[in-house]
Amino acid sequence: LPSSYALSVFFIYAIFYIGLGSIIGKYLKGYITKENSVGISVFFTIFISLATLLVLYIFCLKKRKEITFPIIKTFAEGSKSTKYDMGFGILSWLVVFPLVTFFSSIFSIFIYAVFRVQKVPDQVAIYFLKATMQHPIYFILAMITIVILAPILEEFFFRGILQNFFKKFLNRWISIIFTSLVFAFVHFSYSQKLANITIVGSIFIFSLFLGFIYEKQKSLISPIFLHATFNAINVLNLLFIKGV
Repeated sequence: LPSSYALSVFFIYAIFYIGLGSIIGKYLKGYITKENSVGISVFFTIFISLATLLVLYIFCLKKRKEITFPIIKTFAEGSKSTKYDMGFGILSWLVVFPLVTFFSSIFSIFIYAVFRVQKVPDQVAIYFLKATMQHPIYFILAMITIVILAPILEEFFFRGILQNFFKKFLNRWISIIFTSLVFAFVHFSYSQKLANITIVGSIFIFSLFLGFIYEKQKSLISPIFLHATFNAINVLNLLFIKGV
């Protein structure tokens, strides 16, 4: 993975996914009220995600496709089909979900035993989704962001770019760990306080699996579909099991 390519993608994320979001968010702050906050948040989030995805598409698949295609899928002799990668990613959930849930419970027991934290708050994404549940259109747009756009953007950046960038200097297992640490701490939220131990810790474990599957399949399609399935099941759990 050429350093210039990786730095260009980092720059796109910094400008569009982080910088543009901060600028627009600051501009809209004066227009946000209690009544329109959910709608503005939903449209703002999906706009930023689509804008970032569009710019990445233009740069990566139009200008630098000779580098991008091998990142997404290695069509070497003996490699599996795209459909196989999709199915492998979806079915991996059956193994990954119980293990992530197990470690989440361990982290929860730890923060209760040490800090007496009894209730772990929702992740920011789940809190965001809950806020849209009284508005069908907002809820659908939020689902599109969480189940489709976020897995594509995050897996391309973290597994496709960051993990491959680390592999230029480290072996693949250390690269998976370093990538997972970055991925987990990106999901840190000050509002979650000590519960970050459970949330960030669980996301770290999940990211290890995503990184391993990417290396095993030599295809970004598998971790994208695992990530999307994981998020989709969490949404269904929110809708039908918790009954919120």
